[in-house]
Amino acid sequence: MQEIYLCGVRIDVLCRAEAVGRALGCEKRPCRVVTPNALMLESCRRDAHLRELLCRAELSLPDGAGVLLRARRQGTPLPERIAGISFGEDLLAEAEKQGLRVFLLGGREGVSLRAAERLLQKHPRLQICGMQHGYFERTGKENAAILERIRQARTDVLIVCLGFPLQEEWIMENAEALSSVRVVAALGGSLDVWAGRVKRAPLPLQRMGLEWAWRMAMEPRRLRDLPRLLRTLLRS
Repeated sequence: MQEIYLCGVRIDVLCRAEAVGRALGCEKRPCRVVTPNALMLESCRRDAHLRELLCRAELSLPDGAGVLLRARRQGTPLPERIAGISFGEDLLAEAEKQGLRVFLLGGREGVSLRAAERLLQKHPRLQICGMQHGYFERTGKENAAILERIRQARTDVLIVCLGFPLQEEWIMENAEALSSVRVVAALGGSLDVWAGRVKRAPLPLQRMGLEWAWRMAMEPRRLRDLPRLLRTLLRS
């Protein structure tokens, strides 16, 4: 698979249509999927631990127009943006088609349940085999019990939405215990969108690469990230 490096982070060069097939066809189990965006790249530029964390994934997808712009400025253009939530929706559609079992991990209490209800309206044959909110102790007995639930549920696809970098750290730390799972994907706020708590940008804005601006308009607290975002985009 062709790859490039941005701010020290490996990004796989592929189209959205190829991503799910690459994940499900990966020989390594679990296939760990990360979706770096421009803010994550800026954090990784300054933090070797975060860079190493993302580079351990089997599949790294360019989430955001900012990543594509950074790649172009570097002289290593990428074919297209693959938003984490878009990859997740493609993965769930394929899971429904293949009869794969899906476990949803993350969000506040009740969010994964609401997301499951709404996902089943869209994918009535999707097998959701378990759910767990994201407010749990990530070490010790509670974590071990959750890992056992995931195994006992015969999970094929594990969606992890704990936010960066907690979700990536949890996945990497527990990968050995998840060796029976085919794909583990770190998908940030996707559960909140699927649950209807957060509204995604309208399609025209998504196509123009302005989903980041929509997020900042909907959640003004994100404006504090704007200087870091601009540094990443404008750095040569």
